[in-house]
Amino acid sequence: MASKNNIDNVEFEIKWEGQPQGLWQRFLSILHLNFTYYQITKDELIIKTGFFRQKVNTIELYLLKDPDYTVTLYQRLLGIGTISVMVDSKSSSNRAGEKIYVRNIKDCEKVRKLLRDSIEDDVMERKITYIDRV
Repeated sequence: MASKNNIDNVEFEIKWEGQPQGLWQRFLSILHLNFTYYQITKDELIIKTGFFRQKVNTIELYLLKDPDYTVTLYQRLLGIGTISVMVDSKSSSNRAGEKIYVRNIKDCEKVRKLLRDSIEDDVMERKITYIDRV
């Protein structure tokens, strides 16, 4: 009899993954000491941090709104930027209203568009509708 908890059958499509690319993070990456990873999957934004105590934050894409990006002068010189996205304040999530940052990412504009499109796809797939109050 096969077990229903077979972990090999889990669907986990990674659309994008990356690490911070600031000067300090690049130095740490050369030494294999950069322990922050970002992933965008079909359903989630995943942020992994830490070495001795690894912390994994997952946020369902349908809860996210308004992905934006900022690029400081320092980041412009390095070709990186920071993406910020808001957790829907009307959601029942304990993170409602929180702002999530994906810092010092290469091709920040392209990753923001991918994240925006992934959020839209997840909302459409779940058939979620939003009603704006005027």
